[in-house]
This record gives sequence, structure tokens and C-alpha cells, in this order.
Amino acid sequence: MTASRYTLLLVLALSVAAIVACTQRDEEPLSCPQGWDQVTEYQLYFGRSDASGTPGAVSDQDWEQFLEDTVTPRFPDGLTVTDGSGQWRNESGEILREQSKVLTLLVWPDETARQRLDEIAAQYKSRFDQESVLLTSAQTCASFG
Repeated sequence: MTASRYTLLLVLALSVAAIVACTQRDEEPLSCPQGWDQVTEYQLYFGRSDASGTPGAVSDQDWEQFLEDTVTPRFPDGLTVTDGSGQWRNESGEILREQSKVLTLLVWPDETARQRLDEIAAQYKSRFDQESVLLTSAQTCASFG
């Protein structure tokens, strides 16, 4: 075999090993310290430009109103909002830079959380002419110690 074939086989073997390792790690239950709870941490990323890239389309006042009438009623127990600055590629392939808001929620086991998050994202896209809202989730441990 040539060196390039050995390299290809090595890359394939390492890729399979990485996939298996990630799959096994994902299947392991999260072990929280005593007195801590397992929760889901959700983060939603809201761009403040409109779909055409116009900066500042979502003002501070617009954001505060959205938070008050759309987000807080769905998650009244608490949340964190962080200002961000990022970039993304729109549907036409153009890279746009914009200010953003990052909403972080810690949610104890809840069957309806994902539906409420989807409602928040849909309302934001509709109200502020957005192409998308990014949503991430991760399992973590939390304690109000």
C-alpha cells in the first residue's frame, strides 16, 4: 500500500474511533455532585439586525418589550441575557456581522420547555423579520448554594 492509502485508512480509523467515543460519552448519565440538580441549559441567539442586514433593527426598547411579553411569561422563574457581537452567513451566502442578545435558561426537567422555546423563536423571527434564531442545549448540573 502507498503512504497516502495508509494515511487515508488511519484518518478513517481515527474518525470511527472518535464517533464511537462521542456516542458512548453521550449515552453516559450525567453525574452531578451531591446537592446539585441535573438541568438543561438552553441558549438562544437573537440577531438585532433585520433579514437584510440593517443594523439596529431591533432596538433596546424592542428587545425589552419582547422579553417582557414573550419570553418572561413562558419562563418566569429566571433567565440571563447577555449582549453579543457575532457574524453569520445568510441564505444568499453573504457574511453579515451584527449585535445580538444571548438568552440563557436553566430548565429543570420539563416536558413543555422545547415547545415554549420554539414559540419564542418563531415570535422573534416574525416580529423582527429574522431569518433564524439559533438554539443550543446542553445537560449540566446546577445548585443555588
